[in-house]
Amino acid sequence: MGKMGQIAAMVQEGRSEDLERMIDATKRSNRNAVFFLGKQYTISDAEQILIFMQDEERKIHRNKQPSQ
Repeated sequence: MGKMGQIAAMVQEGRSEDLERMIDATKRSNRNAVFFLGKQYTISDAEQILIFMQDEERKIHRNKQPSQ
């Protein structure tokens, strides 16, 4: 499975908080790279991935809510 497939699986499982914790830990330790899904990303790139993941999770949650 490619990186986008792995990210999509994490979104389906609601696991964007995993990446958020990694970003926070990286910032606290004054490093400038996040190691995520076997690849190294800059903090800004990781934050963009996180934004995408959170947005997709919100869409999934919105679609699961019953219509009234």
